[in-house]
Amino acid sequence: MSYFEGHDVAPVPNADDAAFWAHCAERRLMFQHCADCATVTHPPIGVCPHCQSLRRDWAEAPAEARVYSCTWVHTAVHEAVKRPLPYNVAVIEFPALPGVRLISNVVDAAQETLRIGTPVALVWETIGDGQALPRFRLAS
Repeated sequence: MSYFEGHDVAPVPNADDAAFWAHCAERRLMFQHCADCATVTHPPIGVCPHCQSLRRDWAEAPAEARVYSCTWVHTAVHEAVKRPLPYNVAVIEFPALPGVRLISNVVDAAQETLRIGTPVALVWETIGDGQALPRFRLAS
């Protein structure tokens, strides 16, 4: 079941993040890193912010993840998100990758259970066009 059932909006990749979305389509959460200094960046960008290298590579996201920040949306700003109200928007961090954060949703969380620091686990949601989106659930 889709987190936003019936209202899937697929990402439109650009030159910098096309590889990220291609990895997601394979159900692999990968983060870009510099092939020279190993600085990890997200969202993907063309130049390393640390050493300005143009040599970029990809590495698998670590399994350990937790909520860095979250909010619950109670007012629909678009028809596509009217049905699932309220829904959460969470910023997920990966302790093994300092500074790397991913905006997503925690699909099984109730408002009283979702807090900063809550451990979460990656789950994949396939939307209408076959694209897989990284979502999260409360870690067991």
